[in-house]
Amino acid sequence: MMLWAWERPENLQFIVPKATGVAFLAGTITLAGEGKWYHPRMQPLRIPPETHLMAVVRIETRGRHTIATGPVVEDILQAVRWPQVSALQIDYDAPVSERTFYRELLVEVRRRLPAKIPLEMTALVSWCTSAGWLGGLPVVDAVPMFFRMGADPHKTTERLHEPLCQSSIGISTDEFYTGIPRGRRVFVFHPRAWTETDYRTVLQESAKWD
Repeated sequence: MMLWAWERPENLQFIVPKATGVAFLAGTITLAGEGKWYHPRMQPLRIPPETHLMAVVRIETRGRHTIATGPVVEDILQAVRWPQVSALQIDYDAPVSERTFYRELLVEVRRRLPAKIPLEMTALVSWCTSAGWLGGLPVVDAVPMFFRMGADPHKTTERLHEPLCQSSIGISTDEFYTGIPRGRRVFVFHPRAWTETDYRTVLQESAKWD
């Protein structure tokens, strides 16, 4: 299990590192027109020293942009400088018009990332229901996010045909699902700062997953 820790003070000293890792928001990149802004994490993150730690970089766009991939890659690579980081995840709900840019970005990130650091990404469920544009991306895992889907919900038991989407699944505590296939690594988002009670509740619920 991986807990997503977003941009707020998080004290996760209570987690069991053998069973739970942490994917923390290390920075947010905003692209708009000819402008680019990088906002690094400013909030403290406390974890047990042996925790598996994954850095997450969120990319957001405001309309079309003309930014080259190079400067964005430079921002992304700052995330792996955090102590203990052993993996990198990119979180970008790329529209169709941005997919060429996104593919080129991931290729360049992978080329410059240390070989020992796996590159992962989040994915809209619709990207995973058919083998499509994710094919050939230089990532080891694409995590389908089964939450915040608006009027187009999907079941966690839905068949995901894209091979990159077979290993993990993303859920949220305020849209909790049962029927999560066993054998998947589960990423859990929480809309507030994690507490030990929240964490224990997730552990109890995980016993009901199929």
